[in-house]
Amino acid sequence: MYRLIGDNHALGGLSFSAQVFLRSLDRVRSKLASDAGVTGIELRALGRIAEESGVSEVSLAGYLEAAPGTVEALADGLASRGFLTRSIPSPRGAGSNLSLTPEGHSLMQGVFLDFQDSIETASGSLDEEHQIALNSGLLKMARKLDAAADGTPPPREMPLDLAG
Repeated sequence: MYRLIGDNHALGGLSFSAQVFLRSLDRVRSKLASDAGVTGIELRALGRIAEESGVSEVSLAGYLEAAPGTVEALADGLASRGFLTRSIPSPRGAGSNLSLTPEGHSLMQGVFLDFQDSIETASGSLDEEHQIALNSGLLKMARKLDAAADGTPPPREMPLDLAG
């Protein structure tokens, strides 16, 4: 429930809870980036490259909502630190294809495992039934939000592996 209280805009109910959860996730991402020795935008870039097994600079610019020159400079910095490699630029103008190096894979493995630990710790007070329901609910909501935003649904539900 949205309310304007003086000059303050406020949400209530599920919208408020979602906003608080997103802020918490953002703080976790900032900590993970700092612990890994990269900036927040570098972590977002490396994460996207890791999830897609490589992306073009143009695709990454769209994902990061950044200018192609910004992504080129970002990629230069990450490549100089040994986290990614670039292929020869595409003749179709998509820019270089960016892929993780072994060092980049190692960094992202650590980040993904630390993120997984954070989520497991946060959900530790939920029993298995509630974790499964939360997993399903979050994915259903993500599909609807993505469809409303651009018509691109996220991947199908993945089973929640509580055994590890």
